[in-house]
Amino acid sequence: MNENFSEEISLPKDTKPHRKSNIEWWYNYAFLTGDQGGQYAVMTSFFRVGETGCSKGHYLIFTIIDLNKKTKQNFSVIDTKLKNNMTAMYLPFYLLLNPKDVRMWKLYKSLLLGRIPAPHSKIEKASIQQNPTKLIYGDNELTFMGEKEDSFKMHITEKDLQIDLQFTPLKPISLIGGDGKPDDLYYYSFTRNRVEGQFQTDRGIENVEGVGWFDHQWGRDYGLLKGNGWDWFGLQLDDGRELLLNQMRSGKETFSPMANLIEKDGSVRFTRNISFIEINFWRSFQTNARYPIEWKINIPEFSMDLHVMALFPKQEMPIIGPLQAIWEGVCDVSGAEITSNEVHKEIQGKGFMELVGYA
Repeated sequence: MNENFSEEISLPKDTKPHRKSNIEWWYNYAFLTGDQGGQYAVMTSFFRVGETGCSKGHYLIFTIIDLNKKTKQNFSVIDTKLKNNMTAMYLPFYLLLNPKDVRMWKLYKSLLLGRIPAPHSKIEKASIQQNPTKLIYGDNELTFMGEKEDSFKMHITEKDLQIDLQFTPLKPISLIGGDGKPDDLYYYSFTRNRVEGQFQTDRGIENVEGVGWFDHQWGRDYGLLKGNGWDWFGLQLDDGRELLLNQMRSGKETFSPMANLIEKDGSVRFTRNISFIEINFWRSFQTNARYPIEWKINIPEFSMDLHVMALFPKQEMPIIGPLQAIWEGVCDVSGAEITSNEVHKEIQGKGFMELVGYA
């Protein structure tokens, strides 16, 4: 386990958890085609949260989207340590800043009584093993492989669903921001992976294959407790490149925008000169949150004008903690680019959009 933050990111050292972080997560998504005609997207994030090495709590969120039916199922699990961290520190701090948040007072009292509100569930034990790095959250596992631990196997189980996938990178590591620390958190990605595996349900086994994305972030940050959020886009273009776009937000104010263009050879182009314009919104019946699900995005340095739109609106995901929910789901991207030799090039692709801080 890493004791300190290093100046430069390297693998397998930084695949492992970082003791001095108070927030860390290993995130992935994949678009998959099944041998029985299914078309799916999945997203998983393994979180590790806590102020000291011995107090780290663990939280897992997972979603599976049926792209043919345009339906979405969400699951999440939390361990006892994170529940204790929330009642002892994080929720009291949040309520000190937001004493009129009735929903959060209700959650706080429920957790004090040992009750985990639906649709979340509790796991008794979570751990992270070393050499190779292996995250074990109840019956769910993320196991890294290879000399640099840049590939991984993922096992997810929930009721009558079991998913086993293997991710193998098709490009070198991408240091986001150019140096792996664009803002407060360290950040690296493998933005294009070959993914293969199987889904097992009460209807049988379906073999799947496709393309996926992986992120790892860590550091010290209290933005969510202060009410901050973000708009994040992980986009895989049809021409073999990827875009990682993000802006932070506090209320109606936005700050720290960034655009990362990952070229076909894996090199990263980075700029802060990017504009995000909200075009269309969807309001959740569950939380009453109003999410911007359609965007116009301009990146002058890359000569790109983009249109990003949710595949379908209802992709909200319940979250336990200072947030009631986030919008996390599939989106399409289209647009135009003027290349270095003044050729007008069409852009098409798909990816995931993550909208945090609206609910």
